[in-house]
Amino acid sequence: MSKLLSGNDVTKKLEKWLLMVALGHIAVGVALPFVAFSSGFDFYAEKLRMSFWSGALIPPEAEAFQRWIVALFGPTVASWGVLMTCLVRAGMRQADPWPWNALLLSLLAWAPADIAISLMRDFWLHVIVDLLVVVAIAIPALVLRAQKTA
Repeated sequence: MSKLLSGNDVTKKLEKWLLMVALGHIAVGVALPFVAFSSGFDFYAEKLRMSFWSGALIPPEAEAFQRWIVALFGPTVASWGVLMTCLVRAGMRQADPWPWNALLLSLLAWAPADIAISLMRDFWLHVIVDLLVVVAIAIPALVLRAQKTA
């Protein structure tokens, strides 16, 4: 017979999950500048080429720009992970829902626009990643927020 988790156990697991997601953002953000200039970028570069140039060869300057802009995006992702870590830690320590509200508002500021821009280019890889990230963050944050407002 499986042991039923108490509300406190669920809370701890959701908080740990969100910390892992935040640390994952930091790790990915730190890695992106290196990956962008390696063969690890080739899969993503091919998806961009298909989206913008229908798979045709692109000028080397365009590919260099793609790699540069992705590398530049890395620190932004890492900084969002740092902020998310701070919000999750604040939410773990306080009986107030504001950290979870802030986390959810940040998703609302980012996800709809990012998804819409990706859809404009029919870039489904971004849409899928965005939706996975939204689910991974929003559901636990909503549950934890509900616990703080109950």
